[in-house]
Amino acid sequence: MQVVFERGVYLPEIDLWLDSLRKKETSLISHAHSDHTARHLRPVLTPNTGLLLSEYLKKSDPITLQYHEPLDRGKYTLTLYPAGHCLGSAQVLIESKFTGERVLYTGDIKIKSSPTNEPLEMVPCDTLIIEATYGRPKYVFPNQDRVLDTACNTLRSWLSLGEKPVVQGWKLGKSQEVLHHLLGQGFDMMLDEPVYEIARIYQQAGVKFPGELKLFNGQWPEGAVLLCPPGRRMKEAVNGHRGLKVMELTGWAVDGSNGWARRGDASLPFS
Repeated sequence: MQVVFERGVYLPEIDLWLDSLRKKETSLISHAHSDHTARHLRPVLTPNTGLLLSEYLKKSDPITLQYHEPLDRGKYTLTLYPAGHCLGSAQVLIESKFTGERVLYTGDIKIKSSPTNEPLEMVPCDTLIIEATYGRPKYVFPNQDRVLDTACNTLRSWLSLGEKPVVQGWKLGKSQEVLHHLLGQGFDMMLDEPVYEIARIYQQAGVKFPGELKLFNGQWPEGAVLLCPPGRRMKEAVNGHRGLKVMELTGWAVDGSNGWARRGDASLPFS
C-alpha cells in the first residue's frame, strides 16, 4: 500500500489520513499532543483522547472507537490498539478487504508500561509505519526506574538545602506519569494550571493518583515541589521566587549535545 508523508500520513489507495496537521473531512488522531492534531470535521479517536480534546474539537463530530472495536469503511476495516504513549493514545490497524494487507500506524509509542495510561499492545502486521523519535542507534536510554530514583534523590537533596525544586515535563502525558511517581514517593507536589487540569481529566478517566492534586497558587510551602511545563510557562509560574532548582525530564537529555536538552540544574533522560 502506498504511503505519502505530507504534514501527516496519507494512504491514497483508500483515501485515509492519519494524524494530519491540516484540517480534513476525516483523519485519525492517534493521541492528544498538538503535533498530531487538527480540527478535522470527523476525527477518529479513542474516548480518552476525546476527553482530552473536548474543548479543542468542540465544533467537530468525532467518530469515537474503543480499543479493539473494528470500524467498517467499505474498502477496509480500521481498529485501534493501545500505544502506551499517554492516556488514550492509539495505534491503528488498517486491513484491506481486497488484498488482506495489514498496515499498522503506531503514532508515538512507549514500550514500558505506565500507571497513568493504557499499556502498549503488539499488533501483527504486514507493513509498519512507526514514529521513531529516538530511532537512531546512538539513542540508548538508561533504565527508566533508575532515572526516576535519581530524580527523587536529587529532589530530596535540594529540599534538604532549603531550595525550591521545579520539575519540568510536557503538560500532557509525561507530567502525569512523573506526578504519579513523585506522589507515590511522598513528595508534596504543586501543579501548574495546565498540568493540574489535565491530571483532573486523567482522574475522570479512572486514573488514581497516590496523593492529592494541588493547584499552584503562587505560594510556595516549605518542602513542596512544583511540576510545570518548560519554556515561557515555567518562567511565568516561578516569577518572583528565589532559590530555585530546575530539573528537566526529557528524552533529549540522553544526548547532551542536542539543542532540545535545555540544561537545567539537572537534566535526566526520561521519555
